[in-house]
Amino acid sequence: MPFPRPSRAGRSAQRAGRVTERGRTGWRRWLIRIGLAVLVVWLLGCYLVLVEPTVNKPAKADAILVLGPPDVDGRAEAAYALARAGYAGTVVVSVQSDLQQQVKGACRNQNPDYQVICFQPHPGTTQGEAQEIAQLAGARHWRTVIVITSTYHISRARMIIERCLPGTVLMVAAPGRPAISTWAKQFFYQSAAYLKAFAQRGC
Repeated sequence: MPFPRPSRAGRSAQRAGRVTERGRTGWRRWLIRIGLAVLVVWLLGCYLVLVEPTVNKPAKADAILVLGPPDVDGRAEAAYALARAGYAGTVVVSVQSDLQQQVKGACRNQNPDYQVICFQPHPGTTQGEAQEIAQLAGARHWRTVIVITSTYHISRARMIIERCLPGTVLMVAAPGRPAISTWAKQFFYQSAAYLKAFAQRGC
């Protein structure tokens, strides 16, 4: 016994259902494509800004600033080496706590070849460090400052410090190479920190 053919209204409903389902599938595909494109752009931007930032060659300066924490990636050691080489007579070190300052022998100025100034920024952020170095630069008439930090921090630190410091800022990367896990963390952390920095204006 043959099955009854669906009515014209039923056939129209079936066609409308298929069209609706194709539309939903098409939108999902477009959303996936857009999401993948955004992910690729974000990863590429992070690579260019965090992994391959624009760095400067060291040059004669009034001071060398070590962004905290100074014991990460050889930041402080790189600054002391530049001071010993005669690039500047003063090294300014951002420390994260009083305990850290006490255990850093250089903060007690035991080296007669150059002066070391240690400070704890308030707030304890890159912006707090930039505000401190701007005050020191103004009081001591510094015009050129070498800033040493980890590679992934170079671009954002440059943007923030240049807002505060009217002179020349030379960004030098610390020699240490972070682990893969550190890079993954920094991709997310620095992205969020960039959004915060863009939202802020002035020093």
